[in-house]
Amino acid sequence: MNKVLYGVANNILNILPASGRSLIFRGYLATKVLKKSGKNLKISSNVNLYNPANIITGNNVYIGYSSYIGGGEVVLNDEVVIGPFCSIVAGNHTMEKESFRYGKYNYGKIVIGKGSWLGSHCTIVSNVTIGKGCLIAAGSVVNKNVPDFSMVAGIPAKFIKNTK
Repeated sequence: MNKVLYGVANNILNILPASGRSLIFRGYLATKVLKKSGKNLKISSNVNLYNPANIITGNNVYIGYSSYIGGGEVVLNDEVVIGPFCSIVAGNHTMEKESFRYGKYNYGKIVIGKGSWLGSHCTIVSNVTIGKGCLIAAGSVVNKNVPDFSMVAGIPAKFIKNTK
């Protein structure tokens, strides 16, 4: 399935509820355009996968309502849970002729470790690795690497406590 056909099918599926079999079916369709995907990918409605050929998902990944994932390479390891309205953007604009509008796009990489949970409205910026078993509190902006089994919160996100 090509990107355009996936986009059309996904938009049609957005009229279905954000639960049950709809999550499974949207996940199944996405596996046809992702770089690599594990088993049991579930995707809620209104999710935007930008450059899906650069996205890798492990087993049992859930992507919440109205989240945006893309840009450069994004790796969502096994059992990652992404809450609603999250932005995982593996790229940045650069300035050219004193303007970001026409600057080139600089692609990076984001890795989210096994069993991590991103609360609603999180933003993960380019070139960040979130370790395994991490909790990213709702509304946080992660602009630095997060060690395994850490809870972080805030803008920018700061260490709160261990999750283990």
